[in-house]
Amino acid sequence: MKNSIALAGVAALSLAACSPSGDDTAEPVTEQAQSDTDTAGGDMTPSSVDVVEAASANGNLNTFLQAAISAGVGETLANADGVTIFAPIDEAFGAVENVDQLQQNPDQMAALLKRHAVPSTYMSSAIPQGETQVQTLSGETLTINNNNGQIEVIGPGGTRAMVVEADIEGENGVVHAINTVLTD
Repeated sequence: MKNSIALAGVAALSLAACSPSGDDTAEPVTEQAQSDTDTAGGDMTPSSVDVVEAASANGNLNTFLQAAISAGVGETLANADGVTIFAPIDEAFGAVENVDQLQQNPDQMAALLKRHAVPSTYMSSAIPQGETQVQTLSGETLTINNNNGQIEVIGPGGTRAMVVEADIEGENGVVHAINTVLTD
């Protein structure tokens, strides 16, 4: 019953927000207005959640999030002021040969996960064409290659990953889901 009432409230607010205001001139929808909620897949996650909570709502980044929490970096990412996380999807962790060993060593796992985080917010549309180098929270350098909107992330040792879902927004940054763990 409470869920029905809450859903009805959200629906009412949505309808009220869409109702005409007396002014018939159309205003362009801005990126900020779209970022108030992430509507991909019907998800209505408010932008007032941090990047860890936003990634959690994604549903395909569970292994990354569990690893971040167990390695002690989940809180670091949640409290960072402006962060971009290139989070490997669940399938990517399945391809890592020594993932069990990493999970048993929180320091190694923390270093690996910090390799996937950059202390600045980079929406996919703000990544310039060509190659850009960025410093990670681990102190290493990633190369980001934007080829007409196809974004590739190259780890410090040459591991390549493609962004498979971009711009999962949180209040303190953004998450881009990638298809490979940057193991080196």
